[in-house]
Amino acid sequence: MLKIGIVGCGAIGSFISKKVLDGTIKNAKISAVYDRNLDKAGKLSEMTGAKICGSVDELVKEDLDLVVEAASIKAVEEIAEKSLINNKDVLIMSVGALADKELFLKLKNLAKSVGKKIYIPSGAIGGLDAIKALRLGEIGEVVLKTTKPVAALEDALKNLGYKVDEIKEPVVVFEGDVFDAIKKFPANINVAVTLSLATEFPAKVVIVADPNAKLNRHEILVKSSIGTLKVCVENVPFEENPRTSALAAYSAVRLIRDLADPIKIGV
Repeated sequence: MLKIGIVGCGAIGSFISKKVLDGTIKNAKISAVYDRNLDKAGKLSEMTGAKICGSVDELVKEDLDLVVEAASIKAVEEIAEKSLINNKDVLIMSVGALADKELFLKLKNLAKSVGKKIYIPSGAIGGLDAIKALRLGEIGEVVLKTTKPVAALEDALKNLGYKVDEIKEPVVVFEGDVFDAIKKFPANINVAVTLSLATEFPAKVVIVADPNAKLNRHEILVKSSIGTLKVCVENVPFEENPRTSALAAYSAVRLIRDLADPIKIGV
């Protein structure tokens, strides 16, 4: 039985919990939860029967196999570090935090030193098995073009000075590298960081806001000395949080399901 602790009891944390309860994720249980918002923690505890913890420190000392970070980019360092030090594997949903090279190397080295794992879901992209194989050659170019409904990008667009109600046609709202992209679109472009980690090459990112779009669209190009991969994935926005894709939430469920399953198939 895989014993899970969840930090962050919002949309993703609740979704994962529901998939444990309905049997989509077998051989697992939610054992402990923590959120700075006590109401959210209380609701998730009531749903799952999990213990409500008063802090990350308290949660990581529980009898757990896996800690799921579903809180925020800012919370990743504390949650991951304390989980690993307390002999827990950790799954990071806010993968954008790992665009910070120093933090990435710090957590990677810590995980290695304590013999524990950091899991990163594939998120809203496909073809990661081939992408990881291509990096065994010499990577020459990695490009991600993401098109999302204006509403999904609204908060970031307002922070950048856009008047969202005046966007009537598809418009490129960002073009640059992965590091700048995650700073300006922290809730929308985790996929760029996942892609960069998988290729070990900084992705060039193009973000398009489309007032007529109903789906999130990710067009991926990876050029390697081994070959070239082109992938286009169209995702339904996650109902509970339209800023992300439903596939991102389901990829976390798939990963946890595989961890709890005695037989592993593929990536």
